Amino acid sequence: MSFRLEIAFRRNCSVNRCHLEKIIIKLANKYCCERYYKDFEYSGNKRIVKRDTIFMIFNFPEDSKYIINFLQSIKNIREIYIECIGFDNVKFTLLYASKLYLNMMDKHKAKEYNINKDFIHNNLNYKQIIQSIK
Repeated sequence: MSFRLEIAFRRNCSVNRCHLEKIIIKLANKYCCERYYKDFEYSGNKRIVKRDTIFMIFNFPEDSKYIINFLQSIKNIREIYIECIGFDNVKFTLLYASKLYLNMMDKHKAKEYNINKDFIHNNLNYKQIIQSIK
């Protein structure tokens, strides 16, 4: 049982990319990140590049204070954007998804998220996490 957070940033961002990754990883370890991994995503059509990003996925303990503290610390970094947050308890529950993430995911799952969004945002266990993003 853990919280899962996905963040992304452009591969050609103005700040030194390796330095930015080290800062993020150091902050994640400071706030008790259980594990993380990174990968990149590249998509486009012919010579037009639509998406060239690095994404990082972090798993935090079930106690929400760790992920909230991490979100508050990375929220001020301009190059980073939060794609989604979920809670993995045998069944994955999507708590927050950005508009870009919703457009990229399966349409059926996006509709399901939009239907359940009000219930999730009013749940006291998850409300603080959602508020820390905004």
